Formats: sequence, structure tokens, C-alpha cells
Amino acid sequence: EPTNHLDTAAIAWLSAYLKGLKGKSNTTICLVSHDYDFLADVLTDVIHIHDKNLTYYPMGFRDFQSLKPEIVAALPSPDNAITKIASIGGNLAGQGGSTVSLADSDASGLESVTENVATKFAISSIGEDQPSHIKPIRFPDPGPLEGVKNRSKCIMYMKDVSFTYPGTTKQILTAANVKITQDSRAALVGENGAGKTTLMKLLIGDMNPDEGVGDVWQHHNLRLAYIAQHSMHHLEESINNTPLEYLQNRFYLGRDKEIAKRSSHNLSKDELLAITERGAICEIIGRQERGKTLFYECRRTGRKESDTDWEPMSALQKKDEVVMKMVRNFDEKLKSMHSGMDLRPLTKEEVRLHLAEFGIDEDLAMGKIKRMSGGQKSRLVLAAAMWINPHIIALDEPTNYLDNDTLAALTKALSDFKGGVLTISHNKAFINELCNETWLVGDGVVLAQAIQGKEKKLSVAEKRALKKGGDDASDFALNEAKDNKKLTTAEKKAQKAAAALAKGPVKDAYHVRKH
Repeated sequence: EPTNHLDTAAIAWLSAYLKGLKGKSNTTICLVSHDYDFLADVLTDVIHIHDKNLTYYPMGFRDFQSLKPEIVAALPSPDNAITKIASIGGNLAGQGGSTVSLADSDASGLESVTENVATKFAISSIGEDQPSHIKPIRFPDPGPLEGVKNRSKCIMYMKDVSFTYPGTTKQILTAANVKITQDSRAALVGENGAGKTTLMKLLIGDMNPDEGVGDVWQHHNLRLAYIAQHSMHHLEESINNTPLEYLQNRFYLGRDKEIAKRSSHNLSKDELLAITERGAICEIIGRQERGKTLFYECRRTGRKESDTDWEPMSALQKKDEVVMKMVRNFDEKLKSMHSGMDLRPLTKEEVRLHLAEFGIDEDLAMGKIKRMSGGQKSRLVLAAAMWINPHIIALDEPTNYLDNDTLAALTKALSDFKGGVLTISHNKAFINELCNETWLVGDGVVLAQAIQGKEKKLSVAEKRALKKGGDDASDFALNEAKDNKKLTTAEKKAQKAAAALAKGPVKDAYHVRKH
């Protein structure tokens, strides 16, 4: 899989280098790849592994495809080898095997084969009656995001964010601005090293921006799943467990341990010590919404358990970072409650059925993770991420290690998903099929651009803001994000009642107390 993690320019260089070895040295190259464009450019011979047998074809990959119409690309794209009809059979004269195999075919026969191959892609086979060799991938419905009535409202954004890795002086991001809705289908593109993964990790809270520069925000009820570039990032501590045990351990007590590991949530030893000092906030036990402002119920060290304070988010944000970590962890508890994850049983049967939705059968579910292939591990990580019924999925290079059938199944599942999708990929066919916009990351900034033919219509409010000139339209979306619902008459009355009870809990408050 030499093209995994490589951008387009790097793949072009690798392809030219490998072809350049021919004639210069007696070099034999043996490669495994699911990148059909790369194979079409480089191969001189094909060894087909099928039904535990190896069959040798002394020909290029496109000629091999003309003989094996079932070997098709996952997705239609101008760059797919399968769509370059003019070249199929074009090298037959120089390939003995191909010439013999097609010698008895007349011109119309060849045209018929070519036409059939050209119009067939694996994704067109996905559905109720899909072939048995294509394992299913089915995503759960995330349900509504509490407090957000319009799917086009901004639920997550980054504004004027800068980031520099510790110990270096080079800024990876200098003024990054992005926004995400529940309808988003965005692809982060750019050269390797431009900062795509950094941007994604900042958005999900896996890293923090430079102190005092910019703002990263997500709705307090938003459930977000993150799948790292290397699947082993999630599985490295569990390779000797079974997939079933991995899910049971990861979501024990109704919490996702992967989220607890993030720097934005994990309390260090020094922070744990700091909250034991008398008068320090040591626990967040409640949350309520008063008008447009969130208030949190705080317990302090040295006080009685019943002696608590309600503090607004704006005040908590000015305190030490450890306080905001406790706020985020409390929000995660409420998200588990809203999704039903805290009540969902982690029984063998429940987990087995969930894994089956992602093409992991019972034999795989009961075997060791370390014996799984790269593609099977990708399915497992995907299944684990979807256990929480997320509203947004963030995927870093999800097409790596996937065969074309699995890639087609994943693309169809993501296209049908009723939440937002944020992905990093160099796979043009995947991006064109799934996404409606690209975020070009480079030179420290992010340039958002709609994919041709998939332009989004502006709302009336955004059009009005755009007429004022400048960046008002984009600023409008960010400013409105935290006030992203229209109140009914009943809700307005409840809001007034909440304001009158500013010193105590209100009807819509959430509490998590120890028993």
C-alpha cells in the first residue's frame, strides 16, 4: 500500500520513479495496492489472489480489467483507470497474454466489454441485494441535536485560530476560519505537512490553539466521533483483546475512554492536586440554560456537598484550564444521557449485532485484534466511533487500507448518514462522490470552496449580511451559532421564568449527583 498517506504530487513522483527503474537496473518490484490508477500507471504484470489461488497475468492492469470486468473501481472519477476507455486494450500488442485472450473477439465484442466495464462501479452494487462479498456498513441515525432546530445552523466553528507546535517557531496555522453544520460534507485537502490533521485535531479538542489567539467552539450537546489517520492509534492498547472486548472496555460505564484521553478533557497530576486546595472548584454537578447563557453548578473543596454555586460559562472560561476540562467532562456525561449510551447494554449479543452492521462477523468479533487486516481494523474503529450515535464524524484518511468494495460501502454509508461529515483525503473520487465543499489548507490559512455543481444556497439572513459587504456573512453565521434556535411562545415564557430563578435550579437543569 505505498500510496497510503501520499498526496497527489507525491504519488506522481513515486510512479515516475518506479517506472524510471525499468531499463536502468535489474529491479523487480512487487507491490500490493488498492489504488487502481496507480496500478494502471506502474504495472507490467498482475498476480490475482482469488479463492486462495494465485493466477498470473503477463499484462498491464487495464488489460487485466478488460478480462476481469468484476475488478472495478469503487467510485466514478475522471482519474479512475476504469473510465479511461481509449487505453483499454491499447497495449495489447506488447502483452502476449492479453493478445491471445482477445484474439477471437471482434470489434463489436471488444466495444461491448469496454462499455460494460466503463459504466460499472462497486458503489452501484451497494443496496438491499448487494453481492455477498461486499460486507455491509450501516450508520445509526444520530437523532436531533437538542437545542438546534435547523440543520443548516452552525454547531461548530474555528475563528482566527493560530497554532505552533511546542519547541518550534513555525506557525502551522495563522488565521484559520471554518464552520460546520449538521449538513456539512467537507473535505480537508492540501499538500502533506500543510496542517490538515492539525486543523482537525484542534476542531475536535485533541489539541489546543495558541493561548489567547482565536476561538474554537462546538455546541454543548454535540456528539462528535473522531477516527484517526492510523487505526492503531485507537487500538494500540487492545491488540490482544477481541473486537467485542475492545468495545466493552472502551465504553464501560457509558463513557468513551478515547474522549477522556484528549488533552482538552484529561486532568494532569498537577491539576488533580490543584483542585484539592480549599475553595477550589473540585466538581461540576449540574447545568442549566438561562436565556442565551449556560450556567454550571460547581462544588468547591472544603464546603458541604449541598453548598454549591451556579456560575456562568463566561466566568468559568476565565478560570484555570482545569475548570474548563471539568466542564467538558460534565458535558460528555450529558451527551451520553441524551444518546442513550449510558443505558445501552454492553452485552455480548448487543455488541455482536453492532459489529455486524460494519461487516465484522462473529468469527472476527471473537478473534484477536492483532490478527485482523488493516481494512478490518478500520471497520472496527468505525464501528466503535459510531457506538455513541454522533452528530458529526471526523475521519482522517479513511480510505487507506480499504479495498474497493469496502471503499464503496463506506462512501455509500457516509452519503446516507444523517449527520455532518468532515474528512481528510487525497482520494479525488471519494471526495467528489461524498463532499459538497473542500477546505484547502496551506500557508497557515483555510480556503473553503464549494465543489462545482454542489454550491450551497445562502439563507435570507446571510444574503442580507453579504449585502453589507466584507466578511459580514461569515461572521453572521459564527455570531448566530451560540443562539441557534428560534424560541416558541412557550419557550420564551420558560426563559423569563428561568431568569427569575437566577439563584437556583430551573426546570430544564441537568444534575449528576453521587449516590
